[in-house]
Amino acid sequence: MELEKEEIVRILFIEPKQKSFDILSGLLKNWFQDYVEIVWRSQFYNGMEELKKGNFDLLISDIIFPEKSDSEETNLTEIADAAGPLEVPIIIFSSSNDKNMPILSFQLGISEYFSKKRIKKSLIEHRFRNLFREIYRKKVISLQMDDSLRRFQELYGMNQTEIQDLNSLVKKFKKELEKEYEEKLKLDFEKKKMQNVFGMYVDPIVVESIMNNSLSLEQKGHVQEISVIFSDIRGYTTLSEKQKPDQVISFLNEYFTSMTEVILGYGGMIDKYIGDSIMCLFGVPIAQPDHRQNALDCAIEMLQVFQLWQPKWQEIYGFTPQLGIGIASGNAIVGNVGSFQKLSYTAVGDTVNMAARLESMAKPMHVYVSEGLYNHLPDEYATRYIYEELEPVKIKGKEGLHRILSVQPKS
Repeated sequence: MELEKEEIVRILFIEPKQKSFDILSGLLKNWFQDYVEIVWRSQFYNGMEELKKGNFDLLISDIIFPEKSDSEETNLTEIADAAGPLEVPIIIFSSSNDKNMPILSFQLGISEYFSKKRIKKSLIEHRFRNLFREIYRKKVISLQMDDSLRRFQELYGMNQTEIQDLNSLVKKFKKELEKEYEEKLKLDFEKKKMQNVFGMYVDPIVVESIMNNSLSLEQKGHVQEISVIFSDIRGYTTLSEKQKPDQVISFLNEYFTSMTEVILGYGGMIDKYIGDSIMCLFGVPIAQPDHRQNALDCAIEMLQVFQLWQPKWQEIYGFTPQLGIGIASGNAIVGNVGSFQKLSYTAVGDTVNMAARLESMAKPMHVYVSEGLYNHLPDEYATRYIYEELEPVKIKGKEGLHRILSVQPKS
């Protein structure tokens, strides 16, 4: 089946090394098949000229070029300045040793920064899929606007001057729509940030369920099969004792923000933040048949994203935190708990307790899962990750010995 032009994401890839280009472009072709079209330029200035000429949806670039003696920071800034007016999103793949480059990239509005030395295929694929969804959204808006204009012209008949005037008006309208969308995102971000600061955060899944009447506000609990994640930072006590309060708050904000993004991306519901811990639920308030897969995939990506932040935290705060995660699946009582002044939608029961126990047992940068989760995973998950069965353990508050497994991503 031949794809329409609008269905293809055109990518300009500025990469001096043939081997690096072959590896990364091969991954993109494997993930997205014919939905990507890649133009390669090995030299910086040739790439910049191509960017000006071509109608590209995405720019991928290194920041180290043999023919260019400028600093990495200067090269990064030039790339951002060139792509910015064209509204082309940028992804950086680099072997730079400068730990400030990811931070500077974020400040310059770069969409993603990846190190060639630590390529995490699952993480990169997830990030590209999210970015492509945004690119397609803009393409659809543009296509719909152009199609509406064409049909309007055919229906009413217009001369060239009138068409040009209308085209200018449509372009202006497009920019206003994008601006309105960006302002909405900014407003949503500010609202969420304010809610986090004052402990008034309401999970968007709960809000949406209330708005569409699929979640009752009555204080009644019911039994539902769910998956529960608990995550906790190893070394947080040391940080809180040695750092200033504003540094501790800064670290927690960075940690919670990065983990929340991952959790919401997999359809998880953040139940609560407990100090430096996170409790989140999958399969509520709306039942999900794949809640186990979502919870496990989420936990693995949380580890991977956490690893990306570790060098920055070491540089800024002088320590490298570690993350421990526990997951359990099974029946739990879910519903609204609280008073008429404030309700909290949460889950209680053995499954929740098991997840909390597994988190407390998990080694740094490991995910421990319950037998109830592992036994009900689809067959393809048997080879997706590395599983290590641990010695059966006694779980506080539960009878007998329990089978648990440690899960790690494949390198």
